[in-house]
Amino acid sequence: MDARPLTQRERAVLDALLAVDFPDVATLRRQAMEVVVVDACGCGCPSIDFQHGRGLGMTVRANAGVRGSHNGLFLYTIEDPQRGEVLGGIEWVGVEETDPDELPSPELLDIEAA
Repeated sequence: MDARPLTQRERAVLDALLAVDFPDVATLRRQAMEVVVVDACGCGCPSIDFQHGRGLGMTVRANAGVRGSHNGLFLYTIEDPQRGEVLGGIEWVGVEETDPDELPSPELLDIEAA
């Protein structure tokens, strides 16, 4: 997949996830201004990646539950050997039989720092 800008919904969800306070969130907010989607989940869920499979480890930084369901998502970072901690992506966690085509509206999310 070619890198692409975030959709309006993806941008809104990312901004909402970064609105909670956690260590180094200011740095991640600055990174978010230039982030692009480089990959999406092959299963059809709305998970998106901001980095090509490089880096070490994954750290969940913010969790969000979708009101009225058992679904959720989380924002994660990875450790890049040259740049340190960078935004990794938004991972969808669905328990329904089918996944939505896009991330839920931020107004439907209960977000907390991980």
